Amino acid sequence: MPNYNVRIGNNDRNEIISYILDKKKQGKFTVVDVGGSHGGWSRNVIDAIIDFNDSPITNSNIKHFKCDITHPDSWNNIIQYIRDNGKFDFCICTHTLEDIMNPAYVYEQIVNISNNGYIAVPSKYKELSRFELGNNSYRGYIHHRWIFDIVNDNVFLAYPKINYVENSNIFDQVADNDDNKSDLSFFGKII
Repeated sequence: MPNYNVRIGNNDRNEIISYILDKKKQGKFTVVDVGGSHGGWSRNVIDAIIDFNDSPITNSNIKHFKCDITHPDSWNNIIQYIRDNGKFDFCICTHTLEDIMNPAYVYEQIVNISNNGYIAVPSKYKELSRFELGNNSYRGYIHHRWIFDIVNDNVFLAYPKINYVENSNIFDQVADNDDNKSDLSFFGKII
């Protein structure tokens, strides 16, 4: 993953929006959002979206690929589109990989369909924090399957969020519920 801008932050996407808008001003610059939604933060800068939901916007110039991103056959239409039109210049995938069964497969597909990208997931600090719901306490976001980290400045790793994580206090030393540490993101050349 050389040339990535790795950050721990607060979900602020203004820099990415500015980057995309600047590129679009320079000429044709196509952007796809994998796992996003038409009402999401990227809606004003994307040319296509890949999502399992039906498009809520019927009067839109955004190309919609209805797809279960975790199922290989669902990518057939997208791969054919890439063969016919070339790769997208940029791919956005935010807060999607932690929810799915096989994030490595989806990352491979992102590499297949785009030249550059922006990926964001919850940070390990937020995912290992404790939250309260009524009388119950739980670690991180209860529906997430993975905890992500970047090691050696260039290796994006996913660790399964297993029951041990929930029940061991050893992770309290990493946990940090500060909103400025809620997001792990990187962008640059997709390899």
